[in-house]
Formats: sequence, structure tokens, C-alpha cells
Amino acid sequence: MKRTVGPFLAAALLAAALLAAASAPAAADVDLHGFVEGAWGVRVTEDPVFEDSQDYTLSETRAQIRLSAYGDAGEVFVRTDVLQDHVVDGDTEVILREGFFRFTTAKDHLDVKAGRQALTWGTGDLVFVNDLFPKDWESFFAGREDQYLKAPADALRLGIFGLPFDVDVVLTPKFTPDRLPAPGERLSFYLPPMTGAPDRPEETLENGEVALRLSRYVGNTTLSLYGYRGFFKTPLGLGPAGAGSPPGVSFAPYHPELSVGGASVRGALLGGVAWAEAGYYDSREDGDGTDPLVENSSLRYLGGWEKQWLPDLNVTVQYYGEKMMDHGEYVAALPAGAPKEDELRHLWTFRVEKLLHYQLLRLSAFTFWSPTDEDGHSRFLTSYKLSDEVEVAVGANLFFGEDPTMFGQFDRNDSVFGRLRYSF
Repeated sequence: MKRTVGPFLAAALLAAALLAAASAPAAADVDLHGFVEGAWGVRVTEDPVFEDSQDYTLSETRAQIRLSAYGDAGEVFVRTDVLQDHVVDGDTEVILREGFFRFTTAKDHLDVKAGRQALTWGTGDLVFVNDLFPKDWESFFAGREDQYLKAPADALRLGIFGLPFDVDVVLTPKFTPDRLPAPGERLSFYLPPMTGAPDRPEETLENGEVALRLSRYVGNTTLSLYGYRGFFKTPLGLGPAGAGSPPGVSFAPYHPELSVGGASVRGALLGGVAWAEAGYYDSREDGDGTDPLVENSSLRYLGGWEKQWLPDLNVTVQYYGEKMMDHGEYVAALPAGAPKEDELRHLWTFRVEKLLHYQLLRLSAFTFWSPTDEDGHSRFLTSYKLSDEVEVAVGANLFFGEDPTMFGQFDRNDSVFGRLRYSF
């Protein structure tokens, strides 16, 4: 049985705290919920990487337990998964997805949340500008439930209230990158020649992350300002491989230093809900754009609108754009014959969801489409609640485009999947 020792020990300690709280019902309310789920996903396109080896993108059994205790002293919450993943190795792993203690003080003007937690900011629908918290793209592309797109991080969150605006500060002592597919394990994708595994920043306090949000309601509209200091969440830099790298590996991706400042607005518009968001990504290692091996600074922005057109029929459309700063300097620094990135990148998303049969049946389709990259990704899902406890879901992940674009590199990973869940 494979275990992540630190999270497992933390889960045991937090569970003990909950049991102690449960022995004093007058002081705390204790809730226990969870589910047991089987999930299967099968590749429907030919992929030479997995020829004669791996047809499944998902083949797993998962049990999740959620324990929470509320009392005068605050809240303790634990969300633990027990996962048997037959695609990777078939071993059983205990994963602490969330485990935190939360309380308010200073006459309810300060909210403190400490421990492992899944955080989300911003306004976008599956598109992120000022949300620099980790994502699990492997789970998203393989067909797991959407909750698994948000990867957890060990962090301290401080919420300050009672000022002209609300303040949120998140301190992450250990840099937590996005979770990307492992080469040759579940999904195939483009790797530059002679490139090894990504390098991460050293685990020091100096390399921790800080995120800040200031927000305020003005009528029915929410206005927010954001700040971030840390690293690019995906390895968008390329440096020399270390001495211990395999033969033939000359370069290793790494996470360049990053600072972000941005803003967002969200409110009612034309009978629906609209939002807009922008962020300036300052690539601190390549301030003048002359290093072609490090991601340039960029301006990123999005706008979206959602409306219910018919009973239980919701339609959402979004536009997202990126503008590379110092593009001329970047082009001038490229080696002869090297591929060139565009100065502007555009992405559209479309979501349609319909609830039927007393809202027991859900039909959903979500599409990413980039006219500049000429690639995209469509996600289809049909789910039905057989009872209050049992739900079945089937869906598909379809990719189109060419290497090495964001979605095109996964073009050989089209799959269908199914999930059967019992909740308690």
C-alpha cells in the first residue's frame, strides 16, 4: 500500500481532532460525507506512444471521505481520497486533498485558514488570469470530475474585513506548480528534442508564493484587484540539464520567476451575468524580452457572459487573449530557423448546459477554440442521478490541432469515459 506519509499523518491528526470534537456535541457539530467511485476512460485514437501497451486514460477506484467539525473555536475540515489507480501502478494511495483549521478573531474582522486547501480566484469559466493557484491538467484532460482540476496547496489564507474593501492574502511557503501529464504514463504530448524532466525551484521560504486580492461590492457588481509574486505555474523556461540527466538530454524546462498584477469586474448585464478580467505577467528573468529560452512578459485578458435562455438551459461564451510584450526583441533574439510564437493569441470558449427530467439529467458541452493556434478541445458530459445516492456519468474528451500548440499536442488522446458514484 503506497502512502504519502506527510499528508497521511496530517489526516490522522485532524481526524483525531474531529473525534475529540464529536465527543462534545454541545461544543461542535460534526459532519461525515463522501463517496465511492469507479472511473474508466478509453483512448479512441491510435497513438504510437502507447501502441501495444496502454489503451486506458482512466481505470481507477476512489473513495473520498469528508469530515468537518464546527464550533465556537472555529472549523476543522478534512477531505481525503483513497485511490487505486490501475493506469499508473495499481497500488493504493492515501491522498490528503484538504486538511485545514479555520477560525475568526479580532471581532470577526480577521478570518484565518491554515493547512492544505484548494483555492480559486478570478471570474473565468475554466480560463484563468489572476488565479495563480495550482491546477491539475492531467485529471482535467483524462476525464475526472471537474473538482480535480483544482490541485491543493499547503497555505495560510488571511481574510481581513471591515475596511472599505475586503482583503485576502494567501501565503504558500512551498512553491506548488501545476500538475502536468507525465510522459508516457497516461497521455502523450509534445516534448522538445533533447529535453528532460522539469526542474522546480528549491524548497525554501524565499521561493514561496504570495497572492493578494482586494475586493468590494458596488451595488450588484464585484470589483477586485490582484497581486502575485512567485513563479510561472508551468515550466515555460528552458535551461541546461543537470549533471545527472540521462544520456542525450541537454535541456530541462524550469519555472521562471513571475510577478502579476491585475483586476476584474463581475456583475449583471443584459439579463445575464458578465465579467471582465486582465493581468500583466511580468517575467522577472527576461524583462527586455531578449532571451528566447524564457517566457516573455505578457498582457492577458478575458471577457465573458452567461445567460439562462430557457428554463434550465444556460449558455456561456468567453473570449481570452494574450499579447506578448517586447515581441520584436524576442524575434530578433531567436536563432536562425527556430519556430516563432505569435505576438497575439486568441481563445474562445463556449458552454451549453441543460437540465432535464426534474433536473436529474444533465447534458453539458464545453469547447475551447483558438483561431490563432488553430487548435481546440471539446468536453462532453451526460450525467444522471439514479437516486439521491447513485449517479452515473459518461462523456468524451476530443482534441484537435497540431504539435506543439496547447491543445493540438494532445490530438492523439481523444477518449470516452464513464464514472459510477455512490455518495453518502
